[in-house]
Amino acid sequence: MLVDYEEDVDFSKYQTFTVESREARAANQAVSLSPIVDRRIERSITEALQAKGYEPVEAGADLRVIFHTVTHTRTEVNDWRVGASPFRRHPYYGYSSYSFIDIYEYEEGTFIIDLVDTETDQLVWRGASNKRLGWTAPSQEEVDAIVERIFLEYPPEPDTVP
Repeated sequence: MLVDYEEDVDFSKYQTFTVESREARAANQAVSLSPIVDRRIERSITEALQAKGYEPVEAGADLRVIFHTVTHTRTEVNDWRVGASPFRRHPYYGYSSYSFIDIYEYEEGTFIIDLVDTETDQLVWRGASNKRLGWTAPSQEEVDAIVERIFLEYPPEPDTVP
């Protein structure tokens, strides 16, 4: 998990938020999630921020919440090399060994949540989480767990700011 934030921002001044719509996000980036997963994420973000004392509003919010995902194809190579000693042949004929090599390709997804100060239009906080993707879309419980993990360190504690 990755968290980054603007160190000179007073996060206690933020009281309200709005989650940027799918249409607004599509204008600035490729939207790869289905509308169903989008709604799950919006619900989860709204609940997480409300639990931290923030109020969702339609207009005039202190923070604009933008989320997006990025996927990468990863390759995992496991070399199960087996040495010569357990598979030794007759000493006069030399040694024998063999190796198993497993190669797997899989998709890894990064889920990113950005908080933008609406007054300055500057990014003030970013949280991200990586996960190996499965064959099915994430359930509401899985989305809730990811969002909760990302927001664990939000807002940054004043005494943890260097």
